[in-house]
Amino acid sequence: MASDDRHSASDILLEALARQGGADGHDRGLIVERLAWTPAERLDANTRFLRFYFAIRPQGPLVRDR
Repeated sequence: MASDDRHSASDILLEALARQGGADGHDRGLIVERLAWTPAERLDANTRFLRFYFAIRPQGPLVRDR
């Protein structure tokens, strides 16, 4: 990636964060959105995440209990 490409990608990211009210505002928005989910929606989201995780890491977690 050329230096100009990295600079313009950085500018685009900063502009997107500014439109979202900064990273903290974006995080709060996600938390509020997820708190509004029904238990069925939460279960569905967790199930989709676990399917995704095991698709990319079928051998299991990186950290194991001792």
